[in-house]
Amino acid sequence: MRKKSLFAALTLMICCALPAAAEPADNEAALRAQLDSALWPGDIVRLADQYRRQFPDGPAVAAAAAWRERAAESMRVLGRNDVRLHRAAFRPAEPAEDWAADLRLAALGDRAAAIRLAHRARLSEDGNAVAHRYVGWLQYATQLGDERASYELALHFRQQAQPVLAARYEDLALSLGFQPPVALDNLRK
Repeated sequence: MRKKSLFAALTLMICCALPAAAEPADNEAALRAQLDSALWPGDIVRLADQYRRQFPDGPAVAAAAAWRERAAESMRVLGRNDVRLHRAAFRPAEPAEDWAADLRLAALGDRAAAIRLAHRARLSEDGNAVAHRYVGWLQYATQLGDERASYELALHFRQQAQPVLAARYEDLALSLGFQPPVALDNLRK
């Protein structure tokens, strides 16, 4: 009797577990939707690889390859020691559509979107954690090659009385092609 109840319990567990195991993103449309909505570059790389592996002739295989390449470059930039931007920065602070759109573009290496996110972080009222996110987004945009972000960082660090970092980002802005105004600001040291 005990064997029958054990067998019945195991059978019930297996039957209940099968639908959950068969549900992962095997469906092309579901996987494509996950890929379209991913905001973290590492997730985009992983999902693009999964899509290309599972659906090599799928309708979005070219887009997945392009997104994977762009997100991989973003991951390389995020892995640098001089970029202080983490996964939490890629989660929308507000449920607004434009936040998610800019986060997606930034995850794919869009410098302008990273600058917009930096400015939003600067305008937020969340205090010191957001100030670090402002700097992180500007560092990210700088390493993606945006000279305006580098110059903005130079001004920020000058205002924070950090002349070594200010000089570093000013030199980087100049090397990226930025043409500074004749007078930087009234705090020149």
